[in-house]
Amino acid sequence: MAVAIRSIPTLQGEDAERFLKEAEYAEKNERKQDFGDKILLVRKFLREQGF
Repeated sequence: MAVAIRSIPTLQGEDAERFLKEAEYAEKNERKQDFGDKILLVRKFLREQGF
């Protein structure tokens, strides 16, 4: 017996337009932050603490 597939909610109207606008802005933003070095520092700290 097949299980019914749940419908996936989608954005429509103004919400969809606002989402796309914000996504495009974030993609083009030149002030992106690189957290790579901070992530490595936290991993090192957690490793030292036994996590």
